[in-house]
Amino acid sequence: MIIYNRHFLGLDFDVFDNMRHIDLTPEEKETLEEGYKNHPKFHVRKRFHSLLLSYDHWPVKDIADLYHTRTRTIYSWMDRWSEKGIVGLFILPGRGLKPLLSVENKSIVEIVKKKSSISLGT
Repeated sequence: MIIYNRHFLGLDFDVFDNMRHIDLTPEEKETLEEGYKNHPKFHVRKRFHSLLLSYDHWPVKDIADLYHTRTRTIYSWMDRWSEKGIVGLFILPGRGLKPLLSVENKSIVEIVKKKSSISLGT
């Protein structure tokens, strides 16, 4: 697993003491590490890894640069972790592109598909 720490990188400890970071219990750390290694969705693995880096006192700016995102996004993940735990790191239902057709329209589309396949001879 790639989790760099400031010891490995030879970074100065005093620089990061006033930076915001999250604290994790051993169980939370293990859960995030397992999710980072095994979750099928990249965006979830990215969020888990970001929190692990924060736990290791990485500056938020460096985490944001690593994943080509804004620092505000990293702070948002940290806030959601604090408020909701692991559930806060997943994309919520209702996000994304909404269907263009309603349930009523879908039945009409099926009728049109059947008629067009008959008229095309397929």
